[in-house]
Amino acid sequence: MKKLMKKISKKVDSAELFKIKNQTVPVNFEVNRLKAIDISETEGQALRVINNGKVGFSSSTGGYNLDLMIDKSIATSEFGPRASFDFPKEVKLEEKEKVNIYDAQVAEKSIEAMISTGEDIIKEIGKVNRELRCDVNILKNYLEVKYLNSKGGSYSYQKTIMAYSAMVQKTEEEDMLILYSSLESGRDNLNSGKLCAELIEKLEWGEKIVSVESGKMPVIFTPEAALVLILPLIMGLNGKMVLKKVSPLSDKKGEKMWSELFSLDSDGTIDFALGSAPFDDEGVKMKRLPLVEKGAIKNFYYDLQTAGIVGVESTGNGLRGYIHSGPAPEVNNLIIPEGKVSFLEMVKDIKQGIIVDQVLGLGQGNIISGAFSNNVQLGFKIENGKIVGRVKDVMIAGNALQELNNIIALGNKAKWVSGKHKFPHIYLKSLSVSTKNK
Repeated sequence: MKKLMKKISKKVDSAELFKIKNQTVPVNFEVNRLKAIDISETEGQALRVINNGKVGFSSSTGGYNLDLMIDKSIATSEFGPRASFDFPKEVKLEEKEKVNIYDAQVAEKSIEAMISTGEDIIKEIGKVNRELRCDVNILKNYLEVKYLNSKGGSYSYQKTIMAYSAMVQKTEEEDMLILYSSLESGRDNLNSGKLCAELIEKLEWGEKIVSVESGKMPVIFTPEAALVLILPLIMGLNGKMVLKKVSPLSDKKGEKMWSELFSLDSDGTIDFALGSAPFDDEGVKMKRLPLVEKGAIKNFYYDLQTAGIVGVESTGNGLRGYIHSGPAPEVNNLIIPEGKVSFLEMVKDIKQGIIVDQVLGLGQGNIISGAFSNNVQLGFKIENGKIVGRVKDVMIAGNALQELNNIIALGNKAKWVSGKHKFPHIYLKSLSVSTKNK
């Protein structure tokens, strides 16, 4: 890559070259049977340049022509934004800063072992009810990333991902119950028994359908459903949204906005978490960044370009959604620190309320304002401190930027969701719940 960078540097002021190889092996089961095994490999390169003070970009997948990429980058720079940054120089990580993201056991895991895991999950779920439909995905992923810029900044790393997911469907007359759960890690340490136990417990809770009255009531969001409340913060604390003044949080830094029980971190340094890496995608060290601390806004998160315009340093959150896009501010691993109250204690505290576990329409609507209105795909009723059954035709609505000030308690056991979000249960004092009672 150094020879390539020398060639690029002769034609532009400065540049960075980002390369990624990705191998994915999914083993899919549908309707309780092995459906497909696939092995896919992709390779991509992205070139970003600063030429005459402006940013240019080009990318390609598979084999690539460097001269053509250089020409395209120079051409796009004529119409590109004014560069507010330069690429970072080489940075050496101290031993304590190194993050573990590669597990040889994942890379070497056999397809036979993956099939066996899927069969075990289906067998365990089948013990509850042979009529249940179970779709399972066992996936392993291997990444190889290389980065080099003309200022001497460089890094390379290997990364592994292991993921189990299962969808269970139960159909009876006009009722359909759909449950979903997943486990993800950079290590080969996932427990399929834990995945099954969670699904089986929710099957038991959902055996009986019960009615609930419309109105304001206590609501517990499970870790899976917590994104309903957190998505507006992810967007509102984004440095680009703050810069454009479209975030309602733009001028709120340092202000206490929410419950003192609530804190939120972006942290790319957690061993074997899916959002972790030694550096972000533009050569800046990843770190733990407190976004919210005891209800007060502590920091916004930035990439190099946005940080340069604002006049601050990048927070190590310059990430690429895919190879054909340049870096932009994105959270890596999003963490809500655990509270002190168990889930069972939350349930026992509620006389009349619901648990929200899965919603439809997540991410739709005007997220930046904080407003949400979602149909509850999977929810349960709490009555006199006990889970008494599953609710149907229920909708929740509110504004996350207000509701996070109504937190009674956070759970004492957080769970990784999608491998990048670690959330506890969130217990709200009161939320608007509407239902279609027959």
